[in-house]
Amino acid sequence: MSNIKVTELLMDEKEWEKLAAQQGLFTSIGLAEGEILNFMEGKQEVALTDIVRHLDGIPWSTTIMGIGALIREGLIAYKGQNQYVLLNDKR
Repeated sequence: MSNIKVTELLMDEKEWEKLAAQQGLFTSIGLAEGEILNFMEGKQEVALTDIVRHLDGIPWSTTIMGIGALIREGLIAYKGQNQYVLLNDKR
């Protein structure tokens, strides 16, 4: 079995805005969803404030809508009072 290394390459703000503005299948919320899942990968639970802070190049409202979309899709779950989101084990 080969060893595969995955390196996270974050987009800078200009790259993100350019992709979000393009026509086609890309939407700003969809791009935010991908960035959120990349950030959460390998973590059990993440505070909402940590996600928003990590994705500082993305408007916070878009980040929150991305989190909501991921919850509706069943990819993450919301842990109420502590303001945490969890990766869903069903992925």
